[in-house]
This record gives sequence, C-alpha cells and structure tokens, in this order.
Amino acid sequence: MSERFTVSLTGHSSSGDDIQITPAQPDDLDAILEIEKGSFSDPWSRQGFEDALKYEYSALFAARVHDQVAGYCCLYHIMDEGEIVNVAVAEAFRSRGIGERMLKEMLRFGMSKGVKRFILDVRVGNAPAIKLYRKMGFCPLVLEKNFYESPLEDAWLMELKV
Repeated sequence: MSERFTVSLTGHSSSGDDIQITPAQPDDLDAILEIEKGSFSDPWSRQGFEDALKYEYSALFAARVHDQVAGYCCLYHIMDEGEIVNVAVAEAFRSRGIGERMLKEMLRFGMSKGVKRFILDVRVGNAPAIKLYRKMGFCPLVLEKNFYESPLEDAWLMELKV
C-alpha cells in the first residue's frame, strides 16, 4: 500500500476491548473478505478490495481487537465529496461500538482530505446501521427503489454535510 495516509486510533470499545483502527494492509484481505461474505448478500470481490488499497481516491481501514481484524470500512473521496461504500463488523464483534469508532475515524479522515459532504447507501431494513448513521448526523436524502438485489430491497441514500 502506498503511503497515502497514516492513521492509528487506539482505544476501547463499549465492551472494554482494546481496539485499533489503522489503514488496512494486503495481509488483512482474507479476514476482510470473510467479514464481507458474512455481512452482505452481494459481497465485493477480492479485486474490489485490492483496488481500494491502491487507488489515491480510496481509503480502506481495518478495526482490530487483540490483533484480529474485527471490521473494516471504505471511503471513496474526490474533491469535497466522499462516499462511504462499505462498513462491516464481524458478527462476533457486533454491538461493541466498533462500527461507530470506524465511522468516526473515516469521517475524520475524509474531512482531513477536504470532504464536506458524505453520502452512503443503506438497506431500508438495516435498522442498526440506520440508527448508527443517524446518530452520526446522517439524514435520509432519497429513497432508492429496488436498489439492492439478493434480496430485492429499497435503500436510503443518506447524507452528512460537515
């Protein structure tokens, strides 16, 4: 991975676990792909994550608990806009505040790159994610009919202006 950014956020999750959020590395991809497949019905390919590691307009972060990848998030950014394209936490680590910590770090990173508007898509039936995004200040912008496949479901396009 290029030296595009350096971040290391260390702290504790809501359950007291030590958590570290750092730029993802190629060695993290197997664990990230496993979390991806367990979280989404239409998972990204390995190539998609490899691309996220190498492109200047993307940032891929991994959350680690005791040196184990517990989650990841990915941001595409150009000029003053950012799209959060992936946020996932391994099932064994959910409900510990890891998603919120990753999202905070992703927003902080995006703002350091000049992002003033963040967008993301979320399934209308994903109540925990919607609750987290609202807590972080995101607002529903547009209902996207039949946005997701497998299963077919609408999505909220949500926005945060900073």
